[in-house]
Amino acid sequence: MMLKSIIFIALLFLVPLMIVHSLPAIYNNYNKPIVINTITIYKDLQYKIELQKQITQNVTKSTLVNSTTTTTVVPTKVTKITGVYLVNYTVVNISNENIHVKISGNFTENFSFIKQGNYSLSILQDIVSLNYPYIPPFLMLNNTYALFVGSSPYVLSYFRSINYTILGKNVTAYEFAIVYNSSYYGIYDLLDNGILANYTTTYNGSTLVMSLINYEGEYNITFNSSLNNNYLLKPYLYLEYIYSSASNSLQPQNYVQIYYPFIVDNYLGQIVYLLYPQQGKLIVPNSFYGINVNFELYFKPVNTLVLTYLQTNSSQIEWNSRYFNYVNITQIKLINGSVVNTLLYRNITQNATVYLYFSQDSHTLLEELIYDSLLHNYTIELQFLGNNYYSANQTYINLTLPKYTTLNYELVNFNEGLIIAIAVTVVLSIIIILFRER
Repeated sequence: MMLKSIIFIALLFLVPLMIVHSLPAIYNNYNKPIVINTITIYKDLQYKIELQKQITQNVTKSTLVNSTTTTTVVPTKVTKITGVYLVNYTVVNISNENIHVKISGNFTENFSFIKQGNYSLSILQDIVSLNYPYIPPFLMLNNTYALFVGSSPYVLSYFRSINYTILGKNVTAYEFAIVYNSSYYGIYDLLDNGILANYTTTYNGSTLVMSLINYEGEYNITFNSSLNNNYLLKPYLYLEYIYSSASNSLQPQNYVQIYYPFIVDNYLGQIVYLLYPQQGKLIVPNSFYGINVNFELYFKPVNTLVLTYLQTNSSQIEWNSRYFNYVNITQIKLINGSVVNTLLYRNITQNATVYLYFSQDSHTLLEELIYDSLLHNYTIELQFLGNNYYSANQTYINLTLPKYTTLNYELVNFNEGLIIAIAVTVVLSIIIILFRER
């Protein structure tokens, strides 16, 4: 996996000049989610798979000098096609987000890259799957980001747009490098409708290239999507505390920006990124599979997300795929010093206890607290600061006093700090020179 990460990072440096801005870099609609009611798929897809291998051949070259012909044998690397296969995808049944696909082709059992048979999958969760190579178009962004669908994150990095001719028409595809589950890495060219146009990876020591030949049978899957609450119409800003062994206490680490840019049926899109309130630095890049990402995009059913609000005021709730039981009404002190009533929910496991404090009035998540049973201490705390929004594109963020009075540090204005640092350096240099002269 380390080699894959190195290749991935190397590609990031090789292609930045080819990047165009056909896709949004990030969704900025923090107070007005897009309601998506239709997704288009195609019932019939056909691909050609080529296995290519570089071999060294002796090539004879002749050179004519002064009427004398000199012949030399030069070892030359050439690409040899070692196998060609056709793959057909036929969607035989569609039930909401779930589709049933039949895969057929002219390949045998010895070709383990893909298998003939019948498969079931979710088009919202099983993205760029070999059982049906598709990704919902709204999940493609011009950035390097972690995409959370299903159980493990994908890391996607957009490189460039490419023109293809398919069925006699010129179409545009977007090239991504995608890493998943520390086990596979590949280059994916995806059409703007989400269908895979070209895929390059390795297979048994060869380069495998999977190219789209035909797609037809357009079908619109409809969803009953609606904005059924006001919690999605605003951003959320939190301060995250992390346990420090040096002080044996929780210390403020970074701000966390959260908002909801789109909704599909009972699935929510949720964007999360970190803000670092020191030295004028905005984003703390998170890392997955050894690759830094600028933000995280979650696309999951509502009850599997780290929601910033309480869905239903009941004795048991499902939050972040865990069940929490109601404890009581508890007073907590907010970061601005005010004391409020909260609905306390708790999840207890062998290794940890997670506490959730929702506002009794607004049902906003005001605090999350995690107690580690092995360390016998609190290890993570998330405190609500307000419905503030700070763009990931800003170069300077103004999160200062007097609002957040309990921080053990405050943001220094970067420009003023730089001027002061230069002035101090000049003064110190003059003093040193004077002492040397004496």
